Amino acid sequence: MRTSAVGLCLILILHAGAPQARQQPAPAPAGSVPVTLTLRVAGDHTRFRPGEVIPIQLEFTSPIAKRFVVDNATYDRSGRLTIDEFSLEPNERVSDPLLDYFGSGAGFIGGGLRGMPVLGEKPATIDLELNDWFRLDEPGAYRLSTRSRRVIDDTQPSRTEITVESNEVTFEILPRDPAWEAQQLAAAVGVLDGKSGNQRQACRTLRFLGTDAAVDEMVKRYDDNASGCGFEYMTGLFSASHRDYVVRRMEAGLRASDQPVTRNYLRTLAVLSAYKDHPELRPAQTRQTKGRMPPSRDLEPHSGLTAAAEAKYAAIVAAALPGKTAQARAIILAERLDSSARHDTAPAGSDDDRKQIAASFSALSADRQITLLQYEWRRLEGPAMLRVLRAIVSNASTAPSGLLDVALRRLYQLAPAEGRTFILDQIRNPSTGVSLETLGALPDRELPELGDALLANVERGGREFEIGMELLQRYASAAVVPRVLARFGNEIGRLACRPQAALLAYFTRADEKTGATLLDRALASRAQTGCFRRAIRDVATYHMGAAVEAAAVAHLDDPDPEVVASAAETLGRFGSAKAVSPLRARLERFHDEWRDRGAELRFSYVRLEARSQAGQAMVELSLLQALAKGRAWLSERAALADLRALCVTDNCRQHADQMLAASQNAAITIVRLEGPDDSFITIAQYDLSSVAALEEKLAQYPAGAVFTLELSNLDPQTASTVASRIRNIAEAHGIVVR
Repeated sequence: MRTSAVGLCLILILHAGAPQARQQPAPAPAGSVPVTLTLRVAGDHTRFRPGEVIPIQLEFTSPIAKRFVVDNATYDRSGRLTIDEFSLEPNERVSDPLLDYFGSGAGFIGGGLRGMPVLGEKPATIDLELNDWFRLDEPGAYRLSTRSRRVIDDTQPSRTEITVESNEVTFEILPRDPAWEAQQLAAAVGVLDGKSGNQRQACRTLRFLGTDAAVDEMVKRYDDNASGCGFEYMTGLFSASHRDYVVRRMEAGLRASDQPVTRNYLRTLAVLSAYKDHPELRPAQTRQTKGRMPPSRDLEPHSGLTAAAEAKYAAIVAAALPGKTAQARAIILAERLDSSARHDTAPAGSDDDRKQIAASFSALSADRQITLLQYEWRRLEGPAMLRVLRAIVSNASTAPSGLLDVALRRLYQLAPAEGRTFILDQIRNPSTGVSLETLGALPDRELPELGDALLANVERGGREFEIGMELLQRYASAAVVPRVLARFGNEIGRLACRPQAALLAYFTRADEKTGATLLDRALASRAQTGCFRRAIRDVATYHMGAAVEAAAVAHLDDPDPEVVASAAETLGRFGSAKAVSPLRARLERFHDEWRDRGAELRFSYVRLEARSQAGQAMVELSLLQALAKGRAWLSERAALADLRALCVTDNCRQHADQMLAASQNAAITIVRLEGPDDSFITIAQYDLSSVAALEEKLAQYPAGAVFTLELSNLDPQTASTVASRIRNIAEAHGIVVR
């Protein structure tokens, strides 16, 4: 049955003699705030059992069109939105289910996807669930209202935030009903066991029920992240009614043969145990704290107790490991490997751990196997993994696509000759999900003997057309240019963006003159697809040559701002030092054109014409970043200050200021070190993707420059190897790295 919102003045009689549910009209907006916020209890009833989802709806309206925008976020990565302040009465009968969670120092990395609808002809509606803020266990009538900071006056230069107050609604909480709770639990478990339906909502049902039976299910399923329920289970255990039971149940799981114990499991148990034994550490449940983020406080006492509890529980798990099932043992060992990487430790018996993980690797879920091979390979690699990798790649037709791809990559790294044979087989006939990162890893510049197979892959079309075109651009020789041109030359401008970019990259590499002609055609083809906007950058990502650089320079004055931004980005990331002059000239022309019209470039949600002007602001920022962070040249403080002087918008100046500040940082920081082009290294204002890129950048600094090396994110063995390599590179260029 389709549900409808309970509107203003609408009365529902759910049971004979039941109290009437009422929703007061929204207060008239003040003259200075012509926005109305109407709060509703959504759905077809206003009487709820403890633990039942209470859906609410916020509706924003304004008689003034195209002035106000509304932030319609429904979640935050921290676990709680704070832009709505709910008032729930009687307040003393409710609790905040996540106050302890936030009080432990968790959940303060915010952000999330959101839209910004413009008020006018249609209202903006936002659907929420009150259970995210409050737990209501006591029967009785409740009154709810909210103050919201979602509204922004978009006509003001500072985009002023407007606080709006809602009407008041009432609803009722009924006495507990064990039969209803059992039915809800069974329905949620059925969805989760069936791996179909709304998995996340089923997880939230367990979380909000908070009964002992729901706790049992959440503990049992704690390691199951395939359904995206990890956060729901963790917060469900924090908010469950009987904390003593939660702690006992989780402690029992440490020794249970079939219970996987993840790092998050240990952490959650340790925090809850510390709160149970030291209730004085719990944040006070007050009117000022319920439903909000708790005030900052000294976390050191809590952190020490939690760390001690976590160590105690980890020792129990280690002792229980031999009695665990293969799957539970594999998960525990995998988590131990991950934990040692995070804490830069090499635990005793790590070689044995690797052997045990290899022996039980197939018992892990595909997602967990992929995670280990992708992110923990440095600690996992060794002869014991050869059997595992061979088993995966030898059954390519049945292996999950992501797993096949990363397993093939690791096999090639561990046994190059054997891996090459499998890669060549995949190049001839690629499986679904294999990537160019893996299949393009061979050192061969070309594989001319596979020309027929490479062309056949793209002529077949189908699901592997994209990877087939990428392999063509990577390995095909000039010998097949005439055949490729005859088959696909007339498709330029109609193909999907990624395969078209790969095709163009092939031509610019194998036959530069033809490639330049076809790239010009792609940039001129603007009717059927939008690929022209990013064509230059996308082609350069595969192959950067003289033809691509010339096209980028030529299109710095393109009438489409996205094309200009793409051209500037391409020159900054891939261009030669010759690109500095045209980039600088274009930024100067931009400055001359817009210096007295900077206000027109301010982004506005409500002014449609301003959206195109915002594209011009994107051009300015792209030019600044290309010049300030270019790969092939060095921009030091004086050059950055000069670029800042050419900024028209505040946004440009802010970015320039950030880069000026970063340019004074004399540290080389290795944030992440993975594959050849999958690292994250910072030096001054530059963000680099490989040690090779760092070497290129260091060579641009004058002899005598001094840097410090920051490697705290790496494990000790890797840090030592990398430090030696970087110091040797620096020494070759007369640079000191301490």
